[in-house]
Amino acid sequence: MVDPFPAARGRPRDMAATIERVSEAVGARFRERQMVKSFAELLEDLFARPRVHTRNAAQYLADMIEAIGTEPGPDNDVGVRERYRVFDAPFAQGRGRVFGQGRPQAELVKYIRYFAERGRVDKLLMLHGPNGSAKSSMLECLLGGLEAYSRTDEGALYALHWVFSDALERDRLGFAQPQRNRRTDTYAYMEPEEITCRIPCELRDNPLLLLPREQRRALIEQAYRDAGLSDQPLPEHLLEGALCPKCRQIYDTLLTAYHGDWRRVVQHVQVERFFISRRYRSGAITIEPQRNVDATARPINPEARHQVPPVLRNITLLEPAGDLIDANRGMVVYSDFFKRPLEVHKYLLTTIERNTVTLPGLVAYLDLVMTATANEKNLCLFKRDPDFASFKARIELIKVPYLLNVSEEARIYEQQLAAIGRDKHVAPHTAYVTALWAVLTRLRRPRAKNYPGTVGNLVSRLTPLQKAMFYDRREVPADFSEAEKRELLAHYEDVRSEFDDAEEEFEGLLDAAYEGRRGASPREMLMLLADAAARAEFPCLSPLAVLRSLRELVKDVSVYDFLRITPQAGYNDCPHFIEDVEQAYFERVEQQINDALELVPAASYTRLFDDYFEHVRAFVREQRVVNPQTGEREPPDERLMRRVEQLVGIQEEPAVYRRDLVRRIAAFAIGNPGRPLVVREIFDDIFAALRAGFYREQEEQIERMLLDLLRFGTEEWSALTPQRQRQVEHAMQQLIDRHGFCERCAKEAIAFVLKRRLA
Repeated sequence: MVDPFPAARGRPRDMAATIERVSEAVGARFRERQMVKSFAELLEDLFARPRVHTRNAAQYLADMIEAIGTEPGPDNDVGVRERYRVFDAPFAQGRGRVFGQGRPQAELVKYIRYFAERGRVDKLLMLHGPNGSAKSSMLECLLGGLEAYSRTDEGALYALHWVFSDALERDRLGFAQPQRNRRTDTYAYMEPEEITCRIPCELRDNPLLLLPREQRRALIEQAYRDAGLSDQPLPEHLLEGALCPKCRQIYDTLLTAYHGDWRRVVQHVQVERFFISRRYRSGAITIEPQRNVDATARPINPEARHQVPPVLRNITLLEPAGDLIDANRGMVVYSDFFKRPLEVHKYLLTTIERNTVTLPGLVAYLDLVMTATANEKNLCLFKRDPDFASFKARIELIKVPYLLNVSEEARIYEQQLAAIGRDKHVAPHTAYVTALWAVLTRLRRPRAKNYPGTVGNLVSRLTPLQKAMFYDRREVPADFSEAEKRELLAHYEDVRSEFDDAEEEFEGLLDAAYEGRRGASPREMLMLLADAAARAEFPCLSPLAVLRSLRELVKDVSVYDFLRITPQAGYNDCPHFIEDVEQAYFERVEQQINDALELVPAASYTRLFDDYFEHVRAFVREQRVVNPQTGEREPPDERLMRRVEQLVGIQEEPAVYRRDLVRRIAAFAIGNPGRPLVVREIFDDIFAALRAGFYREQEEQIERMLLDLLRFGTEEWSALTPQRQRQVEHAMQQLIDRHGFCERCAKEAIAFVLKRRLA
């Protein structure tokens, strides 16, 4: 990296030169960002970029989301066509990003766009769900996006200030006379020593509101026409809006003093760019559930009144203040909305509907997007309150359940594992094992009566583990026939949405019972990972350490309410889920170890898999296959097909099974137009079963190799022949290089696999 402040070797740095360089950089950035303008310059910019200067808070938020961009939604997120990148927190290098939750994010953006199109925000957007479901994180991403967007050229925001001076000769009104050779059209660029009084607008009013209403409409309409935006709706909030009460008082007083000379009034206006900031409480406010007043008004600071020009000293200027005032022209978040007494929130019934808040001595008109978070249990209690109907008419409820996709849940823990493990190596599959158990605790038992025809019987056969795999990878159980697999896959969305609107009695309350409403929270699982990392008996933070911690967690029935739910047909059976997760981990790590041993070349079963489907297609279509050795066209090889079907373990009539496979390929092509047809991806379950069949034929040799791997680095190592040592060393290196094990956790995994195989 080049030193920006170089110094000669052995000599002190030139601090004066350093200060000069910093000053030049800051000044250039100040000018580049156009931090200060006169009112006339703002009007020029209005015609250059009319949309930038005429947006309300909802349109600004929608533009920010669009500017950050979108990407295609994941296949396993029902109804989500695109994912909004703002929730990946690219402006913070991914810190605080939200994994999954495509549906509530899409719904949240839908309402924001609706407000932007209407030009009016008249609902509070409330994210509700269980603790730790990423409600606050989603809104924090929006606040972070607003901060980043406000620092871009397209995200520029401007507010007005009133500037006065008595540094020069006073006239009878107490205003400064312009110096010679100084700009006479504006006081915006006065030197600091010449400014006697600078009165800010706490609501950060759009300076265009200084224009009289008729001229304002005409100018904005002309600016839109000149920019080719005649087809877009005009900003009604600006066309019909007005200055805040304090700015209006100053405006009217000056206009009277100047005998209606509006040009002289706007000379006192300094237009300044401002940035959305959570730290400095500017346009981005989170209101915590303590009993603070959200907004108030107070007279201008008495100590500063002597600096106010004489013409303004005879009027009472009230300064609005508080959370809602600080949030204006941006976004406010009411955290844990129902943890405050309901009486404290009743002012919102008017504020949300009319965009106003009544303060002592004035009414403040607001331009902001109002959001909130609520715990599901508190919301259920509130629904029993007589005032619920009044609030519900002004609130849009957006459900945020726990994640039900294992792969998305695992990403939450992967991001935290390095910090949690500290000085320990993190073994492969640690995040996966944690995520799988958490998701299993959140699933509900399917009810056959909720589905048409035979689909209900198929869904009711799904075990919790099978349902989790079906949600995550659209993986259908291997013991289903091909026809059953097709039918179940065709109703994937129905299965995912079965409990969207469910309610049931729980702990004495009529509770929302959508899937993902109850279960292990990511926060609780992160604490469990910390406990696993602290276990001295495990050299690494590994799946086995997590499983040990899980066996202790399920004993604390009084601590975790999801452990008190009565198991039904395997669902909600949290202790048994540990065995399911252990088996899933065994299958994963066994496959990796088998691959590392390289006893069966991957090309063997890959080539057999491809040949099988070539012969199956020909069999179903009653065609012939070219023999690669003779070049002759021959009937499909029945022995080859039966060998694969024996390895896979099909239980259907071969001819029926083969026809179903071809139908499955056709269904994929119809459902995914334009997508490349890769048979190995469509039938990954069959490919995995074929590979497992190959390894079953090598069981004895595999077990000998596992024992040899455990001898690696021990006193028994010398008993192996040089050839066996080379094989073991190569397999161990494969586990380390290809799969992320270290020697210690590799041996731990090998011992675990060997123990289960022998059992």
